[in-house]
Amino acid sequence: MNSALYHGWISHRRFSPRAHQFTYRIGMLYLDLSERERVLDLSPLAGSRRFAPFSFRESDYLPELTKGGVSLLDAVRGRIATALGHTPQGKVCLLTQVRSWGLSFNPVSFFYCFNADGELAAVLCEVTNTPWRERYHYVLPANGDGHQHFAVAKAFHVSPFLPRDLEYRMSFSQPAARLGVHMADWQGELKMFDATLNLERQPLTRATLHRYLFAYPWMTAKTALAIYWQALRLLLKRIPIFSHQAADGAFRIAHMQPKDRRHEKP
Repeated sequence: MNSALYHGWISHRRFSPRAHQFTYRIGMLYLDLSERERVLDLSPLAGSRRFAPFSFRESDYLPELTKGGVSLLDAVRGRIATALGHTPQGKVCLLTQVRSWGLSFNPVSFFYCFNADGELAAVLCEVTNTPWRERYHYVLPANGDGHQHFAVAKAFHVSPFLPRDLEYRMSFSQPAARLGVHMADWQGELKMFDATLNLERQPLTRATLHRYLFAYPWMTAKTALAIYWQALRLLLKRIPIFSHQAADGAFRIAHMQPKDRRHEKP
C-alpha cells in the first residue's frame, strides 16, 4: 500500500520573549485516501466506529464539506483547485493523528497532493486552534522533487501566546523513508518560535498497526494533555497573552521561499 505509519519526535522551541522548549514521541498515519477501506480492514481494532482504538472518519477533516456528503478526496482537490486554479490528478495522502477511543485532536494535518506522474503538486495544511475550536487552511504549491520551502503571512490565530503579525517559514521533505516538517514563526527578522516533526516510515500491516496501538494507546489524548500542560507552563513563565482575532478568509496561499531566507531543512 501507499499508506504507512510514521513514528518519531515532535519538538517545539520558543525564543521570545522567554525561552521554552519540549519534545515528545509521536505516531501518525499516512493514509492514501483511496486506500481507506483497505487500511481500516486490517484489524478489528480499526474502523470508522466512534470509539474504536484506531478510528478514521472523513468528517473530522474539512467538515464544512465532508459533513455535507462530499468525499474527503473531492473536498481536498476542490480546495486546491479553488486556491491554485488546477486540480492534481494523482493520489492524495493525509498525514494525521487518527481518532483514538473516540477522541479526535489534531493541531495540524497535512494533505500531500500528487500529480498523475507521481510528483508532489501541493500540500494542504489544515490547522486548528485549540482554545477556539476553529480551523484554517494554508495551500502550499509544490514544484516536484526535493525539499519544499514556503513562506506565508500568518492569517489564523492559533495560540493565545503568539501574536498574529507573524510570517510562517516552512520546509517539507518528500514523504519517503524519512519525513520532516519544519515551521518557524518570524516577526520581521526576529525568530519567535519553531516546531519540527522528524518521522521514520514503517509499512502498514496488521502486525505494525497492533504495535502502533501498543506504543501509542492514547495518542490524541496525550497530544491534548501536552498542549494544555505546556500552556500552563507558559502562564507560569508570564508569557504575554494575545487577544483572539478572526481569520482572514477561508485559506491563504503560500509562496516558494527565496533561497536567502530559507532556514534549516526538516
